This record gives sequence, structure tokens and C-alpha cells, in this order.
Amino acid sequence: MIKRFAILFIFLFVSTASYSQTMKGDNDIYMSDPIEPINRWVWDFNYYVLDAHIYRPVTETFVEWVPKVGREALYNAALNLDEPVNFVNNLLQLEFKGATDSLFRFGFNSTFGLLGLFDIAKLGGVERRSESFGNVLGTWSVPHGPYLMVPALGPRSTRNLVGDVVDSLYFPSSYLNLWQSSVVWGVNGINVRDSFLGQEILIDQSLDSYTFVKEAYIQNELFRENGGNNGLIPAAETPQTNEQQNTEQDLSDFLDEID
Repeated sequence: MIKRFAILFIFLFVSTASYSQTMKGDNDIYMSDPIEPINRWVWDFNYYVLDAHIYRPVTETFVEWVPKVGREALYNAALNLDEPVNFVNNLLQLEFKGATDSLFRFGFNSTFGLLGLFDIAKLGGVERRSESFGNVLGTWSVPHGPYLMVPALGPRSTRNLVGDVVDSLYFPSSYLNLWQSSVVWGVNGINVRDSFLGQEILIDQSLDSYTFVKEAYIQNELFRENGGNNGLIPAAETPQTNEQQNTEQDLSDFLDEID
């Protein structure tokens, strides 16, 4: 069944790729929005129904009752399951050091970090090199494809959605049953939502929340693809007030969390 979904998404990606393109070197990313009415409906459902009545209350309760050290341990364990994904995707991008680090981290943290609850490898200076299959496609110049608002998951480019499906086929994700996969998904989701608590004002005060989130997602992809350089004028040349700096930092944090 999973393979059939993968084929479906890949077909969707190939059939719609001609609608958009990535313009490397021009500090620009173009994503068409051919199904905007549907995307807007999904966004309203995600934010005003799922988030308001499920995600936010569950996250607030979890944060209140589970100590920070416990939350970090659970999130470390969830991230540890992604290390084989990072290994393969680094390898496909010819990032041999990243692949070696990911393989080492998985083996070391799974053994000495109690199945990844503790990131012992990081304490030894081996940082996590997170890579998705969507990044692999981008490395090999595959365009983003149309912009999509996915139920329960949020904003995605078609390329990144295909990447998510392919990543789910790797070990050990493909060996997890529905209950186990739901636990991992829940831990990851709560961590992201926890980081976003208090930043909802950025959305609520925007003139058009759908457009704001879409532009934020596209700008975040641009930021990542340019290695952290979004082509803007350096801060030293444009003096900012403390309020402007705080707002910019909030937006930066928001961009990191919605992807």
C-alpha cells in the first residue's frame, strides 16, 4: 500500500513539474499554486480546527506535565530513527562526511544513548546532518513543483512531499507498525508545535494568513537552498530598531518551524 502511495505522489510530481521551476543563482524560488482554493480550505481546516482544538491543547498539556529533560529525550529518540534516512540521503548527494556522521550517530546513540534517548554523539562533537530525499532531488536540479497545503502536515512543495513519502520507505520507518509510527509522528509534531507556541500572533495579525504562511514557507526554502544567505542586504548596512530585530527573529523562528 505504501509503495502505491509513493508511485501516486511521484506521478503527481512528474505530471505537474512543468508548472513551476527553481531558478538557481537568481536567489528566487517559484512555486505555482494551481489549486489555491483547495489549499486555502485545507489551511483553514489545519489551523482553525486541528490546531485550535487538538494540536495546541495537546501540546500545552504535554509541555505542562512532562519536564523539559523528558521531552528532549523523547525527541532525541525520534530523531535517532531518522539517522538511517540522513545516511542514505547524504550519500545520494555525495556528502560522504555527512553520511559517515549519520551512520556513526545512529550506531553510537542507539547503543550508548539508550536507543537514542541521549545524544551522546553530539557531546563528542558529531553533529546531526539532517537530509531529506526532497533535498536530494533539489541537489540534482529537480524543481519544487506546485505549492501544496497538506492536511495535518502543513505547507509542502510537491518535491518535498514526494521526498517525505520516499523517506518513509527507508529503514527503520518502513518496519514500524501503525501504532509505533503514530508515536514517533506525535513526538515530532509536539516538539515542533512547542517551539511555535507564542508565535501564533504572526499569523493572527497578518492580513491574509494563508498567503503569509505560503510566502514564509517559500522564503524558508530559499534561505535553506542558499545556505543561510537569502540575498538580502547585510544587517550592518541597514540599522534596525530593537523592535524590528525582535520581529525579524520571531519570523526566522517561525520559518524554521513550519517546514
